[in-house]
Amino acid sequence: MSILKKPQLGQSLIEVLTALAVVLLVIIALIRATTTSMKGSDFAKTQSSATSYGQEAIEWIRAERDKDWNNIYVHATGAPLCLMSLEWTSAECGENDYIDGTKFKRQAILTNDGEKVKIEVIVGWQDSSGEHQSKLTTYLTNWR
Repeated sequence: MSILKKPQLGQSLIEVLTALAVVLLVIIALIRATTTSMKGSDFAKTQSSATSYGQEAIEWIRAERDKDWNNIYVHATGAPLCLMSLEWTSAECGENDYIDGTKFKRQAILTNDGEKVKIEVIVGWQDSSGEHQSKLTTYLTNWR
């Protein structure tokens, strides 16, 4: 008489562990993709805000030019000017010179370029990835 083995039903421990490992890898990949996407989205939003603060400074300087060209020309020394608030300063931004209520530092560099003045506005910020900046450049002339 021969003994017949019954086919075993169910999964072996190795098959279960392999399936579990595959599921965990997929979940980890999805979490990383989501995290990376959220960081990229946050960076883009922050960079857009920095650019807006830079554009705001350029428009303010342009309005100052329209009031009095000599005021622009006097500040065109090539030295950085801190623009925490939109008013003329004669100093570079210090350690705590942030735009009110933000994490941004904003400075302008006005350079005499003959008949025109070169304006560079740099808005910088720091996050967990390091230091970043948005830099805008334009030229103004005495159009009057």
